[in-house]
Amino acid sequence: MVPLSEIITNVRTQYAAESTVRWKDPDIRDAINEGLDELSEATRFYERHVSVPVASLRTYYDLRGWLPESALGVTAVWSSVINEWLEPGSSIARFQWERSVGPSQSFFMRGIYWMGVWPKPSTSTGFLRVYFTGLAPHFDFPQAVLRELPDDFIPALEEYALYELAAQDGETTRALQHFKDYGVRERSLRDFVERRTVTARVLKMGSR
Repeated sequence: MVPLSEIITNVRTQYAAESTVRWKDPDIRDAINEGLDELSEATRFYERHVSVPVASLRTYYDLRGWLPESALGVTAVWSSVINEWLEPGSSIARFQWERSVGPSQSFFMRGIYWMGVWPKPSTSTGFLRVYFTGLAPHFDFPQAVLRELPDDFIPALEEYALYELAAQDGETTRALQHFKDYGVRERSLRDFVERRTVTARVLKMGSR
């Protein structure tokens, strides 16, 4: 895991090799955190989950209070009742879906915070483990690390910070090159996340 202090040093060293402009640590940190927001939203690498109790005869669950404001969207739902992942679906595809009762088999979203299930459960037994992506927490002190971002992709944050600093210096050509390099690393992380997600979703979780 790479601490913020090391990322700042890498950015400063590379920037100093290209420019005589000197930036303070807080400025570089802000640029890195801006890149972290961009990377989080573009790749959805930062995933968490919450456990929501199953409610008898409830079709819709209001996830406000369960999901943080930094949540970007629900990605998957696992049910302790059937010991399986719920199938992503659409409510309009189900005939008389509002009247169906039984162990929930699928879920659908309306915006970020409203989750529907089909069929609606007959009893208040078990829980739904709701997985969601969100904005990764910002680096706030020199030794801060981000465990969820593999070290191989830390250079994406460095490239974004270099882009942001060059843009603020009015160095358009350099800024565009760094942004291009950032884009390559962003796409690589997005591919990595997609492979990781597919692999994880085929696993059974009943024993966890």
